Amino acid sequence: MKRILLLLLPVTLLAAPPQNHGYGRLTTTNTVEYAPATLNLGNVVNGRVYPHPVKALHPSAAQYAEQGWLPVVTNPPARPGLVPVRIVRWEQTDGTIRAVWSWKEAPPRNLQLSKMRLKTYLREAGAWDGVWAMISADPSRLADWNDSVVLDERDPSVQTMFSAIIAAGLVTSNEMEEIVVSSVTEIEVRQ
Repeated sequence: MKRILLLLLPVTLLAAPPQNHGYGRLTTTNTVEYAPATLNLGNVVNGRVYPHPVKALHPSAAQYAEQGWLPVVTNPPARPGLVPVRIVRWEQTDGTIRAVWSWKEAPPRNLQLSKMRLKTYLREAGAWDGVWAMISADPSRLADWNDSVVLDERDPSVQTMFSAIIAAGLVTSNEMEEIVVSSVTEIEVRQ
């Protein structure tokens, strides 16, 4: 057992100190130097003088800021119709380091929607009675609803219906998107 511990000791000593990826500094080569998880705050902390340097484990945002570490944001912003590919560079704006992403066009969705799930989520949103009134008021729409097993999201008549539901104020466009994504069927669809 002693030999195993002695063998592991050099590996532990060579390991890099833990980093806090929430804070960093922008380097001249446009990379981020991440802050250490433990900061040496010096001998004076919060107005008190200590005989030895004080180290803070998981320092506060203010303690990081005092030493020139800035918040780092790596999450890509939401861009409808696009998917983030990779970080291409970093920018420092308004006291924050932000990742700049490259984007590509999102592949077209082809969601197949379960009528029962769609009905359930529309009912939960308080919109089903209004939607059913719209469906049953148009004989063609009612026939399409009754004849379909699943609804194809890209079908023009389905898109028109979703637009009409939003235009009638039964749900917002964000709520409709959530309902559509939640209503995806488990049935395998071959294209």
